[in-house]
Amino acid sequence: MKIKNLLPKRILPRLLLIFFFPLFLTQILAIYFFYEKHWEKITTRFSNIAGNQIALIIKEYRANGDSNATKIANDLNIKLSFINKTNIQTIERNEFVSEKIIKTLNSRLSQQIIFNSGKNFITIFVLVESKILKFVFPKKYLESETPTIFFIWIILSSLILSIIALLFLRIQVRAIIRLSKFSNTLSLGRFKPEGATEIRLAGTSIMRMKKRIKNEIESKIKFLAGISHDLGTLITRIKLQIELVKDIKDVKKIKGDVRLIQSLLDEYLVYSRNEASSEKKIKINLFDNLENIVNHARKQYKSRNITLRCKNNIFILADENNLIRVFSNLLNNACQFSTKIRVSVNNNRKEFTIEVEDNGPGIPTNLKKKVFKPFFKKDQARNLKYSGSGLGLSIAKEIMKKIGGKILIKQSSLGGASLVVIWPK
Repeated sequence: MKIKNLLPKRILPRLLLIFFFPLFLTQILAIYFFYEKHWEKITTRFSNIAGNQIALIIKEYRANGDSNATKIANDLNIKLSFINKTNIQTIERNEFVSEKIIKTLNSRLSQQIIFNSGKNFITIFVLVESKILKFVFPKKYLESETPTIFFIWIILSSLILSIIALLFLRIQVRAIIRLSKFSNTLSLGRFKPEGATEIRLAGTSIMRMKKRIKNEIESKIKFLAGISHDLGTLITRIKLQIELVKDIKDVKKIKGDVRLIQSLLDEYLVYSRNEASSEKKIKINLFDNLENIVNHARKQYKSRNITLRCKNNIFILADENNLIRVFSNLLNNACQFSTKIRVSVNNNRKEFTIEVEDNGPGIPTNLKKKVFKPFFKKDQARNLKYSGSGLGLSIAKEIMKKIGGKILIKQSSLGGASLVVIWPK
């Protein structure tokens, strides 16, 4: 069985395991090594000292009697009394004395020893010839109080840290669960990111992503509504023209409307392909590409005066199709509403700009944002006087947004509008 199958699946148990396992392991190792290396050593040392003191008092008792032995015991802060050997049966035996103390004193003294442990004292009875010497030691003389304090400190600190960790981990897990539930819905709702910085950043990113998705959906709905409106208008015109057709001129009008429908569908296909396409950068000559587009526009709009200002040695790394689409859409838009167009290119280290100026009617301030919406036309009646479908500037805007560039609208020195494309390298 793999270890991962034994691990908990939910994040809170995993976090608790990550926190508590090292904590408990560290505490167990600390207690074990402290007990082995410190407590037993201290206990053995205290027992050896007590054994030496008892041996000294016994030696003095044998040499000089009770009074001298009692005096030495008092000097050593040990209570000494004498019991007749015949009363040995009345001595209460107590086994609550450390095994280490018993073994150490038995190894240090050759006499029979009886131990009795109280709350604050340890009594040691030593059989010496016809008497029993009763030694009363303060407990701290034989047993270190450090282990008790150490164990209490470890338990309390572990308990407090565990409670604090559990509270904080629950808050973080709750924030993740709320974020997970929020991300599973499309509605923005009232959601405030909480928890650690990383969780808040993730929450903020999800909120922004939801807003983008919502905007994209709304854009697509408006897009389809625009297509339906324009196609419906054209089809209605064709039906009316078919009903009223009398001569060849009316047939030509119908063919013109069919071409408008075809143009509308072609631009929609370009727009859709641009939404799904990925950018492939290659090294291209900027002047050659712009000149080809300008020459094509001159053939299409023969009455337009189009000039190009661009150095012929500018090489850039960009997607050629995107460049052609953006520039041709801006140029065609200018040609439809003006007679004089000027194209200027400025190149620097981080980006290059393409400015398309015209002498047309310009773009009012209140329409500068609306002109980039799909199917937007200046005339509210949406008559199809011009062959454009209203997708040209929208396509250009989407392409620039996709590659990190932007399009600005300014007042042209020629009297009309100036559209400035800032293209990142």
